[in-house]
Amino acid sequence: MKTIWKFPLAVADIQAIEMPVGARLLDVQMQRATGDQVCLWALVDPSNMKCKRWISIHGTGHELPDGIADAKYVGTFQLVGGSLVFHVFDHGSPPGGLR
Repeated sequence: MKTIWKFPLAVADIQAIEMPVGARLLDVQMQRATGDQVCLWALVDPSNMKCKRWISIHGTGHELPDGIADAKYVGTFQLVGGSLVFHVFDHGSPPGGLR
């Protein structure tokens, strides 16, 4: 059975998020009820083994790293009343990333 899980994100260039294999990333938004936390939602099968999924966050106007064209765009969120705009990309699970 599939369900939707929430994954809090740090506002950082790149981070690994542990989630079930095959998770489909749905959206990223600020969740105000949790104190302005950036959150990622994904459709998951909880019975699947977990793996690390690499997520990167880039600000508007910032230089992007090589390889960003291979990443999948997830969504955009804003901080400080829209003064700062960030874009989230999924780099998937590298080989050997399964636990």
